[in-house]
Amino acid sequence: MGLKSQVLDTIQTLKDVTHRNSLIIKTVTSAFFIILVAAIALTIIVFNMSPDLLDSFSSFTQSVLGYGDIPLPYTGNLFSYIFSNNVGHFWNPIRMIVWIPVLGPLLLWLEVLLNSGLIGVVAVIVGVNNGVAYPIIGLVPHGLIEIPAFLFQLSAIVLWQVTVSEAIITKLRGNPLERTKINQAIRDIIILATVSIILMAVAAVIETYVTPYLLGL
Repeated sequence: MGLKSQVLDTIQTLKDVTHRNSLIIKTVTSAFFIILVAAIALTIIVFNMSPDLLDSFSSFTQSVLGYGDIPLPYTGNLFSYIFSNNVGHFWNPIRMIVWIPVLGPLLLWLEVLLNSGLIGVVAVIVGVNNGVAYPIIGLVPHGLIEIPAFLFQLSAIVLWQVTVSEAIITKLRGNPLERTKINQAIRDIIILATVSIILMAVAAVIETYVTPYLLGL
């Protein structure tokens, strides 16, 4: 009963957090999927107009993603590779610049553009080379977990930027800070970031042990 109560409390807490920050989460989600759909459509159009570009794009994508360095499936090495790569989008020392006020938002939207755009391009390339089912099987099972994880993390960063910006403007105007509001925002940021990391771990497990099996079929 105690465990069930904790689970229910955790779910309710996450619901409250997502409700309080629904505008940010919806904005980030909309931007991500608009860019994703646009990337897929544009890639299809480009390849139809110039089929010779497919090989060039395939080679470029493989070099960018470093396919040759990916460990074998069904191994802890692959899990570590995927998990550290996904978490590293926001938590390695260089990319943590996205948390810096003013500069961060510009780099954050570049991150959204590159990630969602790259997913769209890769999906089309893999679909052309291996059939439509291949990218669906290869991306959807873990993507259903991984994409929300990215969206939660992106939302946490946007919320941080909004909170810091509002605090700076308030101080510049000589007004007192709303400590309760700021503390609540910081708690929400921590929750969103923590949930994101947990979901990335789950997605990495699926991509390591489930996706290779499905692709093998």
